[in-house]
Amino acid sequence: MKTAQFFLIVLFLFSFSSAFSQEEELPVAPPATVDPAPAKKQYYLFSPRISVTVPHPMGNKSFKKSFVGIYEVTGGLNMMLHKGLFIGASAKNGLLKITENKITDYNASMKINSVAGKFGFDTYVGEKNRTIFSMALSYGQNWTEYSGIKYKDENNKPKLNSFTTSYFEPEMNIFFLIESNFGIGATLTYTVFDAHFDPYDLVLNEYAKFDRENAVSTQFLSFGFGFYYSFAKKKK
Repeated sequence: MKTAQFFLIVLFLFSFSSAFSQEEELPVAPPATVDPAPAKKQYYLFSPRISVTVPHPMGNKSFKKSFVGIYEVTGGLNMMLHKGLFIGASAKNGLLKITENKITDYNASMKINSVAGKFGFDTYVGEKNRTIFSMALSYGQNWTEYSGIKYKDENNKPKLNSFTTSYFEPEMNIFFLIESNFGIGATLTYTVFDAHFDPYDLVLNEYAKFDRENAVSTQFLSFGFGFYYSFAKKKK
């Protein structure tokens, strides 16, 4: 009996001393995140830009009823005048189509080519200077050509196969900078031709019913994405 008590006392002392000998584990604090410092505002002399958008017919009811936008690709070069203020030039190629959901059993194209000069500004937004907001107004010349236009009556051929007109286009962009001179973002434009769309000129009235009041100019809203690139830093 004494031997059993002795072993119990030894076991108790060993457990007691082991409990006090273990070091208490302290929670490890997560590493502190370092908030990156704001980037310096950089201004560059030249800025080539490209945007890919989809046009959506607006304004003229007959134009909206007839055509749907397929694509629009715009490329241009801007030259910085002073701290974001720029002038530039651009060229555009686009395509709209009459599809099955617009006029049954009909497939025609409206091809657009344009050149323009522009005036606008770029400005940094946000505290970190990693986002650029851009606005511009373009004015230029447009060449539009129709193809695939059908007609049932030989005496009622289309009056219009192509036309040339001036146009203006306000534009907005927002670019998220990956580098100080390169970024990607969103592009929004609104194009207004100095020419109205009339479905009777294309004899579309043989395939669908249209309102004869078509004095509103050809207009379309385009939305998509763009690329920002700049080179040749301007001296302060």
